[in-house]
Amino acid sequence: MKPVQLVYHRGDSLNAPENTFASAESAIIAGADYIEFDVHQSADNVLYVMHDETVDRTTDGTGVIAEMTSAEIDRLDAGSWFSPAFAGEPVPRLDDFLRRLKGRVKIYCEIKQADAGRVVDMLDDFAFGNDVFVSSFSADIRTDLRRIAPDLKRNVQLHVAGSLEHAIHHEQAHIFEFLEENVTREAIEEAKRRGLETMIFIDTPNAELFANLVEWQIDYVNLDYAALFRAVQQEVLLRFDGAGLAS
Repeated sequence: MKPVQLVYHRGDSLNAPENTFASAESAIIAGADYIEFDVHQSADNVLYVMHDETVDRTTDGTGVIAEMTSAEIDRLDAGSWFSPAFAGEPVPRLDDFLRRLKGRVKIYCEIKQADAGRVVDMLDDFAFGNDVFVSSFSADIRTDLRRIAPDLKRNVQLHVAGSLEHAIHHEQAHIFEFLEENVTREAIEEAKRRGLETMIFIDTPNAELFANLVEWQIDYVNLDYAALFRAVQQEVLLRFDGAGLAS
């Protein structure tokens, strides 16, 4: 039984402001296998790490990222909303973010609204190679990714693809992602049998499901409660090893 790879959702977002240098550093210190982050593009075509299409929720500013200039975004405080301890934390430019992570952790890049070609070029510039996979909820962006970077590992969600068959034949996915409400052992096994890796996004502290996911040998978990998952996984693996020694 092999350990599940932990994908820290927007970095260590329970302990630092999401999608910032601080959350990335905290995730690396905690032992993340991957850091998941989101990408938007400014009005003057600078790529930024942020989840929402507006800056309102996670900065001290207001506005739609795509309508703001990089000079405006660079002045924002992306930390104070979370805690005064993170006051002054900037909205990361993608190139600075990748430079900080390169060689220290693998990455999962979700493109929200940005030029897919520019994102792929930047990933190539930093030579992440096999240490990256990408995704998007935008059908147009997913089409662009298949066209311009067919060998770049791509993830698609079951609720987006609609079926495993569509994920394989139309999306040409490499990773098939489930949610808490649609994951089953049988679905994981079937996806793996068809040659895909498997992942789940889960943002609740569901220890019972965490244990099942380890036993079902899902490949990745994209999650917020990473410390709890790590503790549950250790218990399951020790129990499995103990059973093997006793047999």
